[in-house]
Amino acid sequence: MKFDKNHMKSLIEENLLKYVGIRTDTNSKEEGNVEKFYEEWFEKVEYFKNNPDKCGLFPIPDDYLDRKVPWCLLKGQGDDTIVFIHHYDTVETKDYGILEPLALKPYELMKVLKEDKVQLPAEAKKDLDSGNWLFGRGVCDMKGGGSIQLSLIEEYSKDPDFKGNILLIAVPDEENLSAGMRGAVLLLKSLKDKYNLNYKLMLNTEPHEREKDLCPTIYDGSIGKIMPVLYVRGKLAHVGQIYSGLNPINLLSEIIRRTELNPKFIEKVGTTTSPAPTWLYHKDRKMVYDVSLPIASCGYMSILSLTKSPKTIMEELREISIDAFKKVLDDMNRDYKTYTEIAGIEFEPLKWEPKVKFYSELYEDAIKDSGEDFKKAYGILMNEIKNKFNRNEITIIDSANMIIEKTLEYIKDKSPMVILALTPPYYPSTNNKMLGEKAKDIDLIIEDLKDYARENFKEDYKVENYFTGISDLSYAMSVSTKEDIDYIKENILMWGDIYYIPLEIIKEISMPVLNVGPWGKDFHKYTERVNKDDLFYKTPRLIDLVISKLLYN
Repeated sequence: MKFDKNHMKSLIEENLLKYVGIRTDTNSKEEGNVEKFYEEWFEKVEYFKNNPDKCGLFPIPDDYLDRKVPWCLLKGQGDDTIVFIHHYDTVETKDYGILEPLALKPYELMKVLKEDKVQLPAEAKKDLDSGNWLFGRGVCDMKGGGSIQLSLIEEYSKDPDFKGNILLIAVPDEENLSAGMRGAVLLLKSLKDKYNLNYKLMLNTEPHEREKDLCPTIYDGSIGKIMPVLYVRGKLAHVGQIYSGLNPINLLSEIIRRTELNPKFIEKVGTTTSPAPTWLYHKDRKMVYDVSLPIASCGYMSILSLTKSPKTIMEELREISIDAFKKVLDDMNRDYKTYTEIAGIEFEPLKWEPKVKFYSELYEDAIKDSGEDFKKAYGILMNEIKNKFNRNEITIIDSANMIIEKTLEYIKDKSPMVILALTPPYYPSTNNKMLGEKAKDIDLIIEDLKDYARENFKEDYKVENYFTGISDLSYAMSVSTKEDIDYIKENILMWGDIYYIPLEIIKEISMPVLNVGPWGKDFHKYTERVNKDDLFYKTPRLIDLVISKLLYN
């Protein structure tokens, strides 16, 4: 469809300023502020005003903040459907300091920034002075892309001969646990069944950054992420009898050294190379000071994946942990032997075995050793965790430690041990090649996009096979086997209590993915900004091309 360039710019800007102007801090009740914005937008667009059954606010099941997913369906001719997806939650604005009252008012913010009341980094200052960038929380990540989607739908809705369908899904919580997208999967299934929709593509508009080559980027997949937690139970001892104990800090530190930035976990698939893993948390479980060793130490890490399954990654972690355990025991025996030689006493080697278990195995041990007593205690604990978590009184890692420690209470084996588990969130990796023939049309469209940008923008777009910033596109498709799905259910702590992914439904409605978003900089920083040309002109034209190629050809 041909759009008037200036009209589209005005429409996107109008929607963006209203959208950005409402506070929707992630993982807070303020995300609910979006409801009024969408109710007014539905009333504004003539098509939805006349077809109120084609839009609404979908409640996320069992959501402790009662958040909703705004949606609308522009129903045209036929069953072929493109799903527009974006998130409306944003990170908080405290980093703006004295300018925080203006964080959601882009033009007022930029006016004050130009008065040099706050020192900007050189590049941000240059962009501000150029007039080519719009500053403010959410203008980039990602209400800018969302406003493009809204504005395009407004224009498409005026075409009585529109072919195909566009379904818009706006989700909360993307910056946290993706509760919005995980819940929206149920909505996608319901609307597919109700209107016999044939999902051809899920199109996200997450912004892209540019490296030194300044190449714009589109993505046909999204990287996966797992969050392994390692809990190490040592052997308690007074510091005066240090050789009779095992310090869990020592063991976990050895595991951390062997896994931090370990290239064994790096994958290269197509144009994308996954970053190496890193640890995000490490702490002992000693609550007060005393002169004993800590009984346990825990930590969790982030591992980004392209093709490896969680089971494969966790098996690699088990092997590393076993080797680390052996090394620590060998070192302890060596050092203890040296001590006995100095002290002139008899040496007796430490006889612990390197025990490393997945949480699912630990759970089965507790069932075998304690049966109904454990099941009852576990149920009480999970209710306590759910209530505290929903009141923001405990974190994911707090919850994980409580679960593991409660389970350890009910097993007979009290020797040193490493427990491996997964904590939320879990993001499956997605790429169109996983769907084979079903995604062949998207490959052709990508080439059309590159040709169009080269001819009209004089820009050479590159294709990254995975969006590495983590996105809700992870929940658009699944080719997981039953074995993989069962493994995830058994090893992700809190599954079904405070965290759940409808993996079977995702597999049923799987569709190709594409991310085409505007150029942005400094996501989550007070210098967050989006390029105006990309926001107002280039990205809308590229998305319009996707629509015409996929629905009209």
